[in-house]
Amino acid sequence: MINNKNSGLKLLMTMLLVLSTSACSIFSPTPEISNAEACVRLNELIADHANDFKQYKKSLKNTAPLRNMQIWNAERVFPLAQNCQVWQWSSGLMNYFCAWDESGKEDAQASFDKGAEIINQCLGKKWHSKFTRTQSGGGSALFYQAGVKTIISIRYFKEARTILDSWKTTLYLGDESNLKAEVQ
Repeated sequence: MINNKNSGLKLLMTMLLVLSTSACSIFSPTPEISNAEACVRLNELIADHANDFKQYKKSLKNTAPLRNMQIWNAERVFPLAQNCQVWQWSSGLMNYFCAWDESGKEDAQASFDKGAEIINQCLGKKWHSKFTRTQSGGGSALFYQAGVKTIISIRYFKEARTILDSWKTTLYLGDESNLKAEVQ
């Protein structure tokens, strides 16, 4: 009987150890990406746009209700980004998109400013930038090259469809024609 108690205790301790290790990996923060690493990844992502972001696509999400598009989870390539995805529209256009919540306007603007600075540092002199204000009091930066279809956009804005003071920052890389939607 003592042997069974010891075996049961060992099994219980092993299970607790496995659970605690799993919990740590679930709740551990996403590893940071340095600015230099972000530049390498961002330029690789730009190059992979022509290949429909094959290098960055992960699992395909169930998009049955959205018959006009497919969505894949995607690898994060930018230091601030969260919830990254690759979207394929029924027209065949592809884009890489990340969105993350901010705790307020100041944090959203700081995230935007840092992101725009990193993007600007990563891109060569052939790239141009255009900064504008959004309708919600946020900001938008568009990075583009003359005659090239791939653009990069980072913006921060207050969500319009909520009674809360909810701010978001987004990163977009893809075809310019997908950005024709009205900016919040």
